Amino acid sequence: MKYGQIAGSKKVNYAIYYCFEHLCDKDQQRFVKKFREQPHDSDQIMHTFRELILGVYLSSRGFKVRHEYSVESKTPDWCIFDNKSEVIGIVELVNFHIDALTESEIAKQIQAKGIAAYWRDGNKNNIERLYYYIWDKMQKYQALTEKLGVPYIISIFPDSKVVVDFEELHVCLYDNAAGLFQMYRDVSGVLYFEEDAGQYSFRYEQNPNALRKFALPSGVFSLVMEQGSLRGAKPLSKYFPLPLIRGRG
Repeated sequence: MKYGQIAGSKKVNYAIYYCFEHLCDKDQQRFVKKFREQPHDSDQIMHTFRELILGVYLSSRGFKVRHEYSVESKTPDWCIFDNKSEVIGIVELVNFHIDALTESEIAKQIQAKGIAAYWRDGNKNNIERLYYYIWDKMQKYQALTEKLGVPYIISIFPDSKVVVDFEELHVCLYDNAAGLFQMYRDVSGVLYFEEDAGQYSFRYEQNPNALRKFALPSGVFSLVMEQGSLRGAKPLSKYFPLPLIRGRG
């Protein structure tokens, strides 16, 4: 393999190399460095992996992207380029986590019983928390996108322990009194994605009030290769660790 062992196991390596087919060498090297620097049992490595999946999805849909590309001394998660190598869009990822109290309760269950059950009422104020997660990210590169005059897209991935859905996101974006799309016209749209058994489903919601429109396709990026698509290949779900492919329950 080009970079040798990147992650802590061969299972993760297969998935990372599969994604690397969609990225340039410089971005591959950047991700290799990040993965190797992070403990493989940490939440941060999952953040990095979702950043990778987001960029790979955009690339697989024909967009030219770069990860943490320096523009005006800023390094957004992903920049989109035109054929003249000019930045024409900025994409930032929101990793939406379970609230701290419920996380603590789950940890206590695991310590006491070895397992934990997740239930909807165990997640406190999900819509309110999601609203402020998005609100904070919408402000992060507002000044930069205004200066460049380019679209700004927020991408959202809910942690597997958080039970939220697209309809709840819809409330945050379109609420009559405080809808984020109405408040932040510099945001061109929101790209929501979730994972189930190695399948990443993306759904794009364009801001009808956006100052700069940008169209992104909804669709699916799969880490599960068809049997025999490569010589000796097996479905990646057989190589990929369960915590990364388990769907939300």
